[in-house]
Order: sequence, then structure tokens, then C-alpha cells
Amino acid sequence: MTADAGQSGYVELPAGRFHYRRWAAGPEAPSVILVHGNGSSSATWSRVAPALHAAGLHVLAPDLRGSGASVRPPVGSYGLPEVAADLHDFIDALRLPAPLLIGHCWGAAVALTLATGASGGRVPPALSGLVLEELPSDMAATEDQPVVRDFLRMMRGSREYARSWVDLICRSWHPADRESLLADAWGTDVDVYLSVIKDGAGAGPLLPHLARLELPALVLRGNPRRGSMLSDGDWQLTRRLLPGHCAAYEFSDSGHEVHRSDCAGYLRLVEDFLHATVRPGRPGLPSTLRG
Repeated sequence: MTADAGQSGYVELPAGRFHYRRWAAGPEAPSVILVHGNGSSSATWSRVAPALHAAGLHVLAPDLRGSGASVRPPVGSYGLPEVAADLHDFIDALRLPAPLLIGHCWGAAVALTLATGASGGRVPPALSGLVLEELPSDMAATEDQPVVRDFLRMMRGSREYARSWVDLICRSWHPADRESLLADAWGTDVDVYLSVIKDGAGAGPLLPHLARLELPALVLRGNPRRGSMLSDGDWQLTRRLLPGHCAAYEFSDSGHEVHRSDCAGYLRLVEDFLHATVRPGRPGLPSTLRG
């Protein structure tokens, strides 16, 4: 599996100019939007996007506000309603028919907010489904939470420190994933990163929105003893709240960055889910995702 940066593009939205990457497919190909987490950018999907494109999908990965090469509004402008509105505008501007959303952490929270209309004010766009990786129970993380603490140290430390940390902690990852994590850490504005947490906290608990899902969804988490942000109690609640047309799966050997630490396993589940939701003639969830 090789990394492919895709085609870089820009689109003017009400909030400003947004950058995205596109892996184009034929006009009949289903569309998938990859929504990155806090402190990341479209670079986080360096192996996921090309693999989904190779499977025949039209793949797009936007840089959310404040990230990558997209517009950077002032601190205090990073609540879930604002970011979900950006994603809604992105879908409208590119005229994407019923895309599937795949989100990681903050991106998962944004995707869930958009799909359920939790931010209010607008009717959600037509979507074919959701994949929510490491959906936080809420956005009110603290600086001593391991995932947040470690990433802040990478952002605030020297490049030598960040590289040595990644080489040690992420030594089992594919080199492309280690490099994309470093690119994220070196390219992230600390003030924006903290604003996402502070502003996003205003949305309150996120897991109750799962019960409102009317479209298929696959919720994924890593192992909390390896860095997952979802506690065992949160995971039990997630499984109770999910409607019957949705599924949940835990990666016991991964932490918060499932799509990087176990890219092959992640892609197997996601592609199974895609075949069940956006491909014609494959109704219902496959047996690997039921229960």
C-alpha cells in the first residue's frame, strides 16, 4: 500500500477558503468524505484515502477550519455547530450526492453533529452512512488527558523531540503514518487546538446523539489501556444507544489512532461497511459487523 497525496484543491465557502484533497473516480462512484481529528489535517489519511480510491470510491479529505491550508478563524470560532456548517457547505459546494462520512475524533464529532442535526438551524444533508472512529463522549478534554498531553508536548517541543517520540511510541506504524503524524504536529496551531477543545465543550455530551441516527453507522474505538479516549463505561453506553441498523467494533491492539496503528484491519472493516451501505445489491450489515 503506497501513500498518494491526491489532487489538491480549494473551495470558497461562507466561512472562507478551504483546502481539500481529492482522489477522483468515475461519475457513478460513491463519494466518501474523510474528516480529520483535532490537531490533524487531510494528511492524516495518507494511506486510507488511496486505499479507498483503489476500491473504486471518489474520496475527498478537507482540511477543517484552522487546519492545514484552510481558513483560520480567530480563537473562539471552533464550536461543533460552526464546523458542522462548514462541512455542510462543503458538501453543497461540491454537489456531492449522499456521501458517506468517515471521521476521527473531532471529525467524528463533527460528522455526528451534522448527520443528526444536533447543531440545529439546518436540515442535515443527504448522507449514505457514517464511520465514527474514536468518537469522544464530549469535547471537554483536559491537558492532562494522555492523548492531549502527548500531542501538546509534540507541538510545543522541538522537532527532534517530536521525531524521537514518534519513532519510539509509534515504531510499529507504517513510515507514511509516522510522517503524517509529525506533519500534523508541526503544522498545528496550539491556540487553535486548545480552542477546538474549549469551544467544542459547549456542545455537551455527544453519545446521546447516537440514538437519533437514522442512517447506518459504524462506531470504532481503540483500547483505553492503549490510549483510546472512550472509557469502558462510555463504550457500554455507545453500544446501548446505537440503533439496530448500526454497529460497533473495538480494536484491542490499537489506541486512539486506529486508522494509523492498524490501517489494514481498519480498512477491512470500513470496506465491509461501505459494501453494505453505498454499494448496490449488498443490503444489511455483513456478519463481521453484527452484534
